[in-house]
Amino acid sequence: MANINQLPYQKINNNKNTNKIARFLLKKVKQFLKERGPYHYLIFGRVDKRLKYIQKLSKKYKYFLRLDIEKYYPSISHQILIISLERILKSRRGKAMLKTNIIPFLNKTGFQNRGLALGNYLSYVLAGIYLLPLDIKLIKLNIPFLRIQDDYLIFCKNKKEPLKILKEIIEPTLNELKLNLNINKLNSGKFHQNPVEFMGFRYYAGIFTISEEKIEDFKKKIIKITHLTKNKTTKAIIKQINNKILGFGHYYKFASSKQDFEELDAFIRMRVRRYLNRNKDSKNKQGNLLLTNEVLKNMGLKSLIDIYTKYASRKRLILKKSTKKKAKNGNKLSPVIQLKSFKQVDSTLLLAVFKELKGITKNMKQIRNKVNTMEKNLKKLNLT
Repeated sequence: MANINQLPYQKINNNKNTNKIARFLLKKVKQFLKERGPYHYLIFGRVDKRLKYIQKLSKKYKYFLRLDIEKYYPSISHQILIISLERILKSRRGKAMLKTNIIPFLNKTGFQNRGLALGNYLSYVLAGIYLLPLDIKLIKLNIPFLRIQDDYLIFCKNKKEPLKILKEIIEPTLNELKLNLNINKLNSGKFHQNPVEFMGFRYYAGIFTISEEKIEDFKKKIIKITHLTKNKTTKAIIKQINNKILGFGHYYKFASSKQDFEELDAFIRMRVRRYLNRNKDSKNKQGNLLLTNEVLKNMGLKSLIDIYTKYASRKRLILKKSTKKKAKNGNKLSPVIQLKSFKQVDSTLLLAVFKELKGITKNMKQIRNKVNTMEKNLKKLNLT
C-alpha cells in the first residue's frame, strides 16, 4: 500500500461527458437511498432540513460519534471502486460505460491505481459510491447517521455505543476499503453537553453556530481577493467579494449567526476601504474619499447581515433589537466627500459618490425650504 502522506490531490475540470456519466450513476443508487437513507447527501441537499434532523434526533439519541477519513479522495482504491461499480452497473449500457468511460477516467487520475480528482462531478459521485458499503451496514443495523462526503455524524443511544460501533463496524469496513480514520477529527460525546462540529456548523446546547475554522477560512478568502498587489477595478473586486458573501451567507443563515455576520461585514468593509485607498502616494490613487458604509453599499457591496435579516423576517424569527439608535429620516446629513480629480476615479466609485452627493443635495434643499417657510412666517408676525 502506498504511503498515504505521499498521495497527491489532482484536479480535473467538469465536462458534458463526465456530468452525463455522473447523473447515470446517481440514477442507479437513487432508489435505494430514497428508501433507506433519505437524508443521504448524494440525493438530498437541503442544509436547513439536515440541521433540523440533527436537532430532532439528538433528543432521542443522546450520544454521538463524529469521524472522517484521512486524505479520502487520494486514498480511494480503483480496484475496489470498480468492483462496487460492477455490482451497480449490471445493464449492457452500464457495463459499456464502465469499460469505455469510467475506467479511462480513473486511469487519468490518481497514483498507483489510487485516488480521485478534485473539482469534477463524476469524482464527487464516485466518492459517494465508494463508502456505500459502510452506509449500507449502518442502515441495515438501524443506526441513524448523516454523511457529507467522508464526514460522518452517527447517533448513539448510550455512552458505550460509539466505541462499539467504531470497533465492530467502522474500523473493519474501512480496512476492507483500505481507508484510514482521521484521528484528529475523531470525536464522541453527549449532545447538549459536548460541542460537535459537522458540515461547517458547531452544534452545542441545541444551538447551531458557525465553526471558527470556517470563519477563518472565509476571512482568508476575502484577504486574498483584496490583496494590495492585485490591480483590478473596483467593480471586479466587489463582484468577487459579493460571490463569496452570497455563498457563505446563504449557507450559514440557518445558524445563530447574527453576531458573526455583523463582525464579518465590518471586516469586509475594512478590507475594501484598505484596497480602495491603496497606493496613496502614486498616480493611481482614488482621491481623498471618506468611504462610508452607505458609499460602499451604493458601489454594490452586499452584506451578510442583510441576508440573515431577510431570512429571519421571512421565517418570522424574533431578532434582538440593536442598541444603536437610528437617525431620523431627513435629519441625518452624510459626511462630505471630497474628490481631487474625476479622472482618477473609476466609474463604479464615481457613481457611488454621485449618489451620496445627490442625497446630501436633497437634504440641503429640504432644509432651505424649511428656512424659507420659517422666514415667511416670521415676516407675517413682524418679527423680522
